[in-house]
Amino acid sequence: MKKYLSLAASLLLLAACSEKPGYKITGTVSNADLNGKYVYLYEYGKPNVMPFDSALVTNQAFTFKGSQNGSLLTTICFSTDVVPVKRGEVTTPFKKTFTLENGKITITLDSISVVTGTPANDAEKALHDKLTPIFDEIRKLGTEINSTDKKIVEAAEKKYDEFSEKITQEVCKYILAHMDQKMPAKYLVDYQYQINEDQQNEILEKADSAFKAQPNIDRMINHLNVLKKVAVGQKFTDFEMADIKGDMHKLSEYVGNGKVVLIDFWASWCPPCRAEMPNLVAAHKEYKNKGFDIVGISLDSNADAWAKGIKDLNITWTQLSDLQKWQNSGAALYGVNSIPHTVLIDKDGTIIAKNLHGEELDNKLKEVLK
Repeated sequence: MKKYLSLAASLLLLAACSEKPGYKITGTVSNADLNGKYVYLYEYGKPNVMPFDSALVTNQAFTFKGSQNGSLLTTICFSTDVVPVKRGEVTTPFKKTFTLENGKITITLDSISVVTGTPANDAEKALHDKLTPIFDEIRKLGTEINSTDKKIVEAAEKKYDEFSEKITQEVCKYILAHMDQKMPAKYLVDYQYQINEDQQNEILEKADSAFKAQPNIDRMINHLNVLKKVAVGQKFTDFEMADIKGDMHKLSEYVGNGKVVLIDFWASWCPPCRAEMPNLVAAHKEYKNKGFDIVGISLDSNADAWAKGIKDLNITWTQLSDLQKWQNSGAALYGVNSIPHTVLIDKDGTIIAKNLHGEELDNKLKEVLK
């Protein structure tokens, strides 16, 4: 008898040891109208592929079971005919990208969805908890920023910048503390316009192949490699482009020939560019007889709109464009992904500063044109 009991125990132990580890997702949905609808799992970054799993929502709950080799960034959502995607919205309700890994995962689908239960998802939830009160403070600034009192607006904008910097700092801390996970790679892409070039390089130097394989990280790496070629201290990169009359000109006709030159990447359709233009007009007027010039590179796509912008904004310096908007070949060479974007080049053709505007530009010109 003891012999058979021992054999049975051994078989049970063997079965337990051979059982594959897996995940169980237990989810809830806050909206009862979604009962009877299917919720889907997609591999993140591949929106045009078929979902790899689905579950029916019953009594505002759903369950997924499976096994995952390693971890996978996964998006859970309903079909767009059930929960439409609204243009301009920062987040889509009842949708969340999370880390699918073996273990017990809990998902709450709501206007802002939350995932917990495994190390990677708990780490992101901890970041979410840190950022939520900061975003709440930013939302409170709405009334002040729209005030007619200039002092109130300036104070609110200063607070906004401070809160934004706090958010960026927390995101960078999260990324650097969890480089062995894949979700931080998504945050690096999502916050690429807030995280400065040096911080991006620091993060990517520490990243392993799995981190770098996440969607759009390759594009970031390529962009940073372009920026290294046009960094402060490097010689300017030449290119050829047409002026407003259609005549072709090389940048080297104006740059590196004894004048300090500001390359201004802008567009007539860009409100911040138009707002900054009076400062450039004033700088050009004050310093043009002291060895300073500007070359405008327009990211317009319509020649008439470009010409009208030049006239309306009192632009008197050289203007070049290939009318390819964001595919502008000059902008690509200088790694421009937002405008206005400026590059200041000294008399010998060396880049000495980037993205100077207003008072900062004026102070730099006073310094270099002594």
